[in-house]
Amino acid sequence: MLRDPLVATAIRGRELHLGAVIGVARLTGCHLDQGPERCTSPWAERGAHHLVLEDVQELALPVPATGALPAWRPTPDLLAQVLQQLPAFRP
Repeated sequence: MLRDPLVATAIRGRELHLGAVIGVARLTGCHLDQGPERCTSPWAERGAHHLVLEDVQELALPVPATGALPAWRPTPDLLAQVLQQLPAFRP
């Protein structure tokens, strides 16, 4: 995945943090692949579900997080640490 040209371009010059929250976004929709003419995002995987994200904000500092996907939920302490870096952002 890291060799994918789109991914490589997006992460070039960035430190990769694993096991941490690095940003927040609002999930505003989800739909099945409708083809490139209807879903123009270069991140959309063909034949898959597409998540629609808005209000994406990067954190200045990564906040360590642990848990297992897909049922991971942030703890109140983790959420407080994230929101401390984004005072204008509220869930």
